[in-house]
Amino acid sequence: MTLSMRPAFIIYLLLITGLAGCKKLVQVGTPDTQLSTEVIFSNDETAIGALMGMYSKAVGSSGLILNGGSSVYPSLSADECVPASPVAVLLEFSNNNLESANNYISILYSSAYSTLYDANTLVENLSLTAKSPVSLAVRRQINGEARFMRALLYFKLVDLYGDVPLETSTNADVNATMGRTPSTSVYAQVLSDLDAADTLLDTAYASATVQSQGSRTRPNRWAASALLARFYLYNGEWAAAEQAATEVINSGYYLLEPSLDSVFRAGSREAIWQLQPVTTLMNSGDGYIFLPLDNAFSKPTDTLSSWLLNAFEPGDLRKQHWVGTKTIGTISYRYPAKYKVHTGPPYVEYEMALRLAEVYLIRGEARAREGDLTDAIKDLNVIRNRAGLSSLPDTLGQSAVLAAVAQERRIELFAEWGHRWSDLRRTGMADAVLGGIKPGWVATDALYPMPLREIQRNKNITQNLGYK
Repeated sequence: MTLSMRPAFIIYLLLITGLAGCKKLVQVGTPDTQLSTEVIFSNDETAIGALMGMYSKAVGSSGLILNGGSSVYPSLSADECVPASPVAVLLEFSNNNLESANNYISILYSSAYSTLYDANTLVENLSLTAKSPVSLAVRRQINGEARFMRALLYFKLVDLYGDVPLETSTNADVNATMGRTPSTSVYAQVLSDLDAADTLLDTAYASATVQSQGSRTRPNRWAASALLARFYLYNGEWAAAEQAATEVINSGYYLLEPSLDSVFRAGSREAIWQLQPVTTLMNSGDGYIFLPLDNAFSKPTDTLSSWLLNAFEPGDLRKQHWVGTKTIGTISYRYPAKYKVHTGPPYVEYEMALRLAEVYLIRGEARAREGDLTDAIKDLNVIRNRAGLSSLPDTLGQSAVLAAVAQERRIELFAEWGHRWSDLRRTGMADAVLGGIKPGWVATDALYPMPLREIQRNKNITQNLGYK
């Protein structure tokens, strides 16, 4: 990221720590190192700075739910990765015997709610109807982005934990004692927020003083549509999923990158929404976690499983370009290498949250489930051909096309945002697939435990079945 010491950037730096403390500021007074809500939301520039602060904290370190955590831990829980060394807290994921005291479980959960608090702060303080010194156009944009973030995070939380507290305000007293909300109600809020974001956001990507022009690091309307397509697919609303995906594909904004090595780079034409790095340690959380250090003795933390490696078809370019090898002595470690950069700057890769290839696969699956097999196969062939594979024949029946969908999703989206873990759960295949290869697997492992820390803080938080 190119840093400029303009006033907006100075405000942005202050807001990295100031935004999450807004409620506390109102209650106990303003520390010298933080800003009051009156200052934060006093004009367009400071309001945009508050928004940028939300994004900055969301990727402030690796392993957070929006910066690598959604990729690495579900990939261990599924059949994609295994720890390269017997690290107990990682083995809990790969052996599917998670303890509620696992610190990584707590980090995923707490980082989501930290960003949700920031999103709620933005929505509350930038109402579209109340009088405000912030212009209506900026309030609309920020509301749209904040609601998009809220939808994404609650969608992910339900996917990982099931029922979760639905906090849509910054009222600390209410949030501190809130129990778990049924996932159907959480999903209703997700849909409401995505519909709002789809209306409020423009098709063009917004820019800010602290960002380079033309980046895709602030969600636009098509990002909301892409997430809507995923939401509808997960909920079995095939026609709606197909329509939302088609809108994104036909928008003219996006193209599949011909080179697989360019897909995850900053400014990728395939990117629908990326998260911009903010620290000197990393370009992306995924790259920082998955890639080994560049020396002769450092092995990767996690390696790809034989189940995944054996699932690639002969000649698949994705295995050539997206699977790395590190040999130490006589042992070769195979690891996810979609990202190429472990540390930074320079910032040449951004955390990829939504991309066009997934949207094609969403539409392909929706069409297959609706019985439109010809067009479903066309969507799958777009992905296969980019990977150097031959086209599927147009004579396949529905079960064969759905199997091909599962295969392409498994390979195209491996070790990426937990897609495989989510697919096994949402299609009801977790028991059949994971039960056959993981000795300790039981059906209740399909959800993560609620973090022990949260249960200790709030007696109204109950534990998922199968966990202490």
